[in-house]
Amino acid sequence: ASRNHWSFNQFQIPGFYAVTAKEDGTQVTLTPSATGNKVFAGAGVAADGTGVVMLDQGDVLEVFTQAKGGSPDGSDLTGTRVESSKPVQVIGGHKCTNVPVNVQFCDRIEETIPPIDVLSKEYIVTAPLISGNTKKGEMVRIIATEANTALTYDPPQGGAPALLVNAGDYAEIAQTQADFKITGDKKILVAQYFLGQNAGGNSGDPAMAIAVTTEQFRTQYLIHAPTNYDTSFANIVAPPGANVTLDGAPVGGFAPIGGTGFSVARVPLSNAGDGNHLFDGDQKFGVMIYGYGQYTSYWYPGGLDLNSIPQ
Repeated sequence: ASRNHWSFNQFQIPGFYAVTAKEDGTQVTLTPSATGNKVFAGAGVAADGTGVVMLDQGDVLEVFTQAKGGSPDGSDLTGTRVESSKPVQVIGGHKCTNVPVNVQFCDRIEETIPPIDVLSKEYIVTAPLISGNTKKGEMVRIIATEANTALTYDPPQGGAPALLVNAGDYAEIAQTQADFKITGDKKILVAQYFLGQNAGGNSGDPAMAIAVTTEQFRTQYLIHAPTNYDTSFANIVAPPGANVTLDGAPVGGFAPIGGTGFSVARVPLSNAGDGNHLFDGDQKFGVMIYGYGQYTSYWYPGGLDLNSIPQ
């Protein structure tokens, strides 16, 4: 998951991914998506994004986009498949990007990409809060791991993509403040993006988070919300009857999400302490943590299990 290459005035601002090897003699094979086939060549990577690269322990391979043209630019590493002979870490991101492309201001985004074996077919995405009861818009990307992936939504989302034809294809819900479940008939990767400050809310800028499937929810999360941001929040997604606490106090205000059986609560996180907060529940639930400053923001999942999920 990344974002489109961005040509801005005289600047060429790339998307990227980074692969870090854990062991010597790691062979990495790269298969670009339809949008990920124009990159800077070198170190065994061809200009079309294909390649077989050997890495030793601690080596890092970085691949950057080159412009194709268009607005947004057609060059985007999203959907590229990275396969390795030994364990690696993969990070996807962008040096600085607008979300959407014509709304200021840009910010750096990056996130660790989970391996396909821990991905699933079902994700719940919830819009971030910005103040009071006001939500901030987000962009949602859905990325196919297999060809002919059919998509459904609960509650239905008008105009949302219904089919991803090829492995590595992605589709966007460009701007939304809705809470909903995304279901694919095959495994998918879902990324969420803050819109830029000028898109509304007068705070924050682009950030990217990888959505966590309901199958990888946990019963406890210890998180950190940096106190040097103006405000921070948590979105908590929980099943019916779950009792969730934040730093020992019960969380209320849950609102149902369509007919999914899950509900969401949005709670502010205090800047009064050291930024550490503990979430506990008597059933498995999910947490997304995010915060805002002027023309800056952060967003990340509070945690997840990493159990292998069958195809």
